[in-house]
Amino acid sequence: MHKILLAGSLDADAEARLDAGATVVRTSAVDEETLCSLIRDCDALVARTNTPVTRAVLSAGRQLRVVGVAGVGVDRVDTVAAEELGIAVVNTPAAATDAVADLAVALMLLLLRPIPRLADEYRRGQYRPARAKAHGHELREMTVGIVGMGRIGSQVGRRCAAGFGARVLYNDIIDVGPFDFAAQSVDKATIWSQSDIVTLHVPLTDQTRGLVDAGVLTRFRQGAFLINTARGGAVDTDALTEALLQERLGGAGLDVVSPEPLPEGHALFGCEHCILTPHIAARTYGGLRRMYAVVDDVLAFLEGKPD
Repeated sequence: MHKILLAGSLDADAEARLDAGATVVRTSAVDEETLCSLIRDCDALVARTNTPVTRAVLSAGRQLRVVGVAGVGVDRVDTVAAEELGIAVVNTPAAATDAVADLAVALMLLLLRPIPRLADEYRRGQYRPARAKAHGHELREMTVGIVGMGRIGSQVGRRCAAGFGARVLYNDIIDVGPFDFAAQSVDKATIWSQSDIVTLHVPLTDQTRGLVDAGVLTRFRQGAFLINTARGGAVDTDALTEALLQERLGGAGLDVVSPEPLPEGHALFGCEHCILTPHIAARTYGGLRRMYAVVDDVLAFLEGKPD
């Protein structure tokens, strides 16, 4: 029977399928030393997206044939080493598309309409004062700039354009489209300067690390919003914090930051118009179920079954 190292935990159904098809070695510790010691005679590794699958770990797996990542990103896997060692890497790129797209749009709406603040005012007996003036803007009035128009970015575009009637601009490093909704391909400079809302949907690579830095933020429209449900490293956290504190930006909705998690008391927590969620965009019931289905791909690979 095949032997699989499970780094971290999945849901009960996915783990039961794994147990039915292989001998499973479990570990909650995902440091390099632990993984190296446990992987030596394993045929496969199943890991979460936060598990560092380094060259040392891959090299220690003398029988290792496949790494399965339960999630979209494989930036914690040394894919160059995996290719050199002949180890396949499989993941679930489409598992979280709708979940992440939904949250990105939800963050836009929460920034445009200050729902938490107004709900709190109502709770504190400020019913009439809260209704005394206008609050916020409609998404259909906005220009939404999407950086990264892949699975998730295009679904955000569809929701914004076809669902809300917003103007959608996008930029991608490859030629994508056409889409079944109105969207205009532009360069990044146009995204920065013309968008009321900039939303990031890029993987973390050498090209995207620090993509939104202090210089880029100065090119944003005064009062623009930034949404990041992609990777924290794509944004210079210090520069973003400064832009928010100086009120050059209207606000930010961040499901991911760098470092992650932010240290207690970080200045971003004190920014009135910054919404921070703890990297949960993909964690709907359906999203997690689809990510954990990577176990089926790993078992199929070990059995030599076609995709």
